[in-house]
Amino acid sequence: MCGIIGVFNNKLQKVVSNAEILNAADTMTHRGPDDRTSYISNDKRFGVGYRRLSIVDVNGGRQPLFSSDGSVCVNVNGEIYNHLELRKELEKRGHVYQTNSDSEAVLHGYEEWGVDVVSKLKGMYSFSVYDSNGGVDGHGGLLLARDKIGIKPLYYSITPDGVTYASEIKAILKFSDISREPDMIAVSQYLTMSATPAPRTMFAGIQKLPPGHLLIADLNGAVEIREYWSTLDNRVDLTDASEGEIIEQISESLTTSIRRRLMTDVPFGVFLSGGVDSSLNLALMSQMVDRPIDTFSVAIKNDDASNENEHARYVANQFGANHNQVLITDEQFTGFLTDMAYYQDEPLADPVCVPLYYLSCLAKSNGSTVVHVGEGADELFAGYGNYALMNDFHKSIYAPFRGLPYSVKNLVLRLAGQVVSSSKFEYINRATLNQELFWGGAVVFSENSKRSLMNEYIDQQVYSNVIEGFYKEFDSKFSNSSFLDRAINVDLKHRLPELLLMRVDKMTMAASIEARVPFLDEGVVELANSIPSSLKYKNGITKYILRKMATKYLPESVVYRTKNGFCGGTTNLIGNSLTRYAEKTLKESRWLVEIMDQNEIQRIFETHKKGKISKGSEIWALLNLALWHKVWVEGESV
Repeated sequence: MCGIIGVFNNKLQKVVSNAEILNAADTMTHRGPDDRTSYISNDKRFGVGYRRLSIVDVNGGRQPLFSSDGSVCVNVNGEIYNHLELRKELEKRGHVYQTNSDSEAVLHGYEEWGVDVVSKLKGMYSFSVYDSNGGVDGHGGLLLARDKIGIKPLYYSITPDGVTYASEIKAILKFSDISREPDMIAVSQYLTMSATPAPRTMFAGIQKLPPGHLLIADLNGAVEIREYWSTLDNRVDLTDASEGEIIEQISESLTTSIRRRLMTDVPFGVFLSGGVDSSLNLALMSQMVDRPIDTFSVAIKNDDASNENEHARYVANQFGANHNQVLITDEQFTGFLTDMAYYQDEPLADPVCVPLYYLSCLAKSNGSTVVHVGEGADELFAGYGNYALMNDFHKSIYAPFRGLPYSVKNLVLRLAGQVVSSSKFEYINRATLNQELFWGGAVVFSENSKRSLMNEYIDQQVYSNVIEGFYKEFDSKFSNSSFLDRAINVDLKHRLPELLLMRVDKMTMAASIEARVPFLDEGVVELANSIPSSLKYKNGITKYILRKMATKYLPESVVYRTKNGFCGGTTNLIGNSLTRYAEKTLKESRWLVEIMDQNEIQRIFETHKKGKISKGSEIWALLNLALWHKVWVEGESV
C-alpha cells in the first residue's frame, strides 16, 4: 500500500524536477510512512514519487520497479492477491523476478501481455506504467489503471504538457500549473449524490479514473480513457442452480476471498460491528489462522444509537478474538473536521468518516497495519432497508402512477405541491417526468431543493447527465430486470466506489493502515450480481441469501439482528454540538455566502433543531463543502 505521484510530459520543452516530485510525494506521507523514493527518466520527460506502507516483502519490494533493460518503470498502490499464481506462470515464460513483492506481477505481466495485464490481476490497485519504448499500444508513453471495483483511487490532470497523476489530489495540487478552481457542475452533482461521480472531482482541472478503466497517454500527446472491466459483462451461470447450491457457492467464493486477503507480512485484524457482514469476516478468518484475531469497534460517547460495542464484543467472544473498542467525544468529533477535509481531498457527505478515522487509529495503535472491512455486502446482496422499502413502493404505487397519462400526473403534481412534504413531492415529480424512482442510496438535495438553495442554480440535471446513463447501460444488456437489480447497479456505479470505498481508503490511509474488502473480490461480485433478486430480498428479509449462508457460521441472533448503520447515521451523529459547529462554519464561509441563499440554509438548521424532521444529511453535506473550500481553495491549514 502506498501513495504514488507521477508526471508525464509528452513535450520535451518542460522537464520534471526531482524536488517537485518529492515535495508532492511528501503530501502523502500518511499513505506511506515507511519509505520514500523517486525516479526521473534520463530525458526528464517522466518522473515518479513513491511513499510506501510496507506490508508484503517488507525488507524488499521497493518501488519503482524496472524492467531488465530499464525501459519500463512501474509503480503500484494496493495489493495483487493472485501474484504468486502469476509469478509461476511468468517465470515459466522466462521472466526473472527481483523481489518477493506482489507489485512485481504488474511489471512482468505488462512485459508479457502489455495493456491486457489488467485482465490477469485480482486485487485492489491503482498503478502506473511508463514505457519509454513502444509498448503502450505501440506508441510508448504512460499507462494508468484503477482496479475493477474501484477500491483504490487514482486522480489525474491533463495539461498542455502531458499528464500529472496521483493517489491523492493534494499531491497533484503541489504543481503550480494545476488550478484549484471549483468545478461548479461537480458541486451540483455532489449536493445530490453525496460525492462527485467519476470522472469529475471538485477541482475543474482534475479528474478521477472510474473503476475498471485505463488511461493511455502516448508520446505524441494523445490521451485515451478506456474501460477494461464491468460488472455488467462478467456473470456466473446460475440457470439451474438451487438455493442450496447458490448458498454453497457464496460460502466457497467468500472463503477464497478472505484466504487471498490474508496475504501479508504484518499484523492484521478486523473492523467488527457485530453485524452479519463483519461477523462473517471474523468467522471465516478464524478457520484459517491459528491465533486469536484482533477486532476493533468504535462508538460516540453518550450516543446509544452509535454504540454496537456490546454486539461486537459478543461476536468477538464467540471466536476467541482480542476485542478492542474506542469511545470518541463530541470534542474529538468536531476537532478532527478540518483534518478530515484535508485527508478527503474533496468532500464526502458521510459523517461516518469521523468514527472510521478514530477506529483506524485504534487499530494502528494496537499494532494492526491491515484490517478487513465489510463494505460491499449490502450493495451486492440488497442489505439496505431502503432497497426493500423502495422495491415495495415501486411495485405497489410508483410504477402504476408513472404509467398514467401525463395530464393526470401533472394535475396530481400541482395539487401535491400545496399539501405534501418536499420529499414526497420529489417522488411525485420524478414519476411525472417518467424518471426512475431510485437515484442512489445517498441522495441529499433534489434539483428542486438546489433551485431554492443556490443563488445561481446550475441547470446540470443529475438525473439526465448521470443517473439515467447508469440505467440505460444496464437495460441495454439486461432487459426486463427487476427494480432491485437495476437499483443495485446504480449504487455499484457510484455510491460504492466514490463514497463508501473512498471514505474507507481516505480514513484508513490517514492513520497509515490498509483496509481490505473481502466482499468485493471480483469472484464474489460476479457471483452476487448473477443471483436472482428474488433471493436477495425474500419474505420481507433483506440480504436473504447471504443471511442463509451465514447461519452456517454464526448464531441466528447475529445473522437476523436488525441492521444498524455504522455508528447510526446523520440523524444521531448530527447532534446539538455538531449542529452549532456547522451553523457557525457555514456563516463564516464567504464562498457559501456568495453562492447560496442564506435564508434557505437557516431554514434547514431551524427545521433540524426542532427535532421533528432530521436535516442531518443536508447539514453534513453543506458543512463538508464549506470545510473543503476553506482548506483547499482558501488555503487554510494546507
